[in-house]
Amino acid sequence: MKFEELDINKWEDFESKSIDITPFDKLSWKKIWVNNFDKNYNYQLAYNQNFFIPIKILKDHATFIGDKDVVDYNNLLSKNNNIEDFLDLLNKIFQTKISKLSLYSISEDSDFFSNFRNSELENLYDVNIEEEDVSPYLLLPETWDEYLMNLSKKRRHEIKRKIRRFEENFEYTSGDHNSIDNFEEIFEDFIRLHRLSSNEKNIFMNNDREKFFKELIYKFLSENNLLYSYLKIENQTVACSISFSQNNIRYLYNSGFDPEYIKHSTGLINHLFAIKRSIENKYKIFDFMRGNERYKYDLGGIDKKVYSILLERK
Repeated sequence: MKFEELDINKWEDFESKSIDITPFDKLSWKKIWVNNFDKNYNYQLAYNQNFFIPIKILKDHATFIGDKDVVDYNNLLSKNNNIEDFLDLLNKIFQTKISKLSLYSISEDSDFFSNFRNSELENLYDVNIEEEDVSPYLLLPETWDEYLMNLSKKRRHEIKRKIRRFEENFEYTSGDHNSIDNFEEIFEDFIRLHRLSSNEKNIFMNNDREKFFKELIYKFLSENNLLYSYLKIENQTVACSISFSQNNIRYLYNSGFDPEYIKHSTGLINHLFAIKRSIENKYKIFDFMRGNERYKYDLGGIDKKVYSILLERK
């Protein structure tokens, strides 16, 4: 089935009522991925009264819509985590004549993750669970001072020193954009700084991914689900990041900085100021998402694990 032939009303119903959903599970996100990366997949929606999953199928192999290079989390949308309905959902998927179901980027705190270790499921399927990555996050306190005090003495001292040195050397502006009116600035500065950040990021940001990010940024700004954090020196953006905003969680998706200012830690400072504004705006979690980059731990990140799961019917 082609993506545009799917039952969108059913998807929207589950999206509005699901007990566990991230930005990557939204219809709008999946549609943008399909628009940019489809390789003649077949698509299907599997669902019952409590569970819903959109899948892409190639030959006899089914998986989530998306790929690990741009996806940090995946979920089954659910209204209630009931093991009988969960098994019914899997049965519906395997009735499509697939032999393998790969579910990647499943966070250990997902409501349904424990279902994959259920004895009833293990009697029906071969289940292979592998640790895929870590995804550090911050539980945000009430105040910025409390955030600093929650850090180790060494990290707190280092962060204060970096901010003080930066403020002594530069006149700067910092803030968050979340309006479609700022789209051109956001997109152009993000792509420029992302490519400048490292050779690896420059290779990653090929033409296809640039088009994907352009559509994604525009759509999520228009839905009021994207925050663009910027740090400017002399009205020139030297560091930036894009984050998704949902359910009082700020998901740090991607970022970039100008290496000319690397000794002043502008990338780190931009993240710090974003955390500060998130605290002021009463966000509950600042999620650094996939990857164990050092700066996430310097800023107080705590790991949670992300798993890949392969199911094959016995």
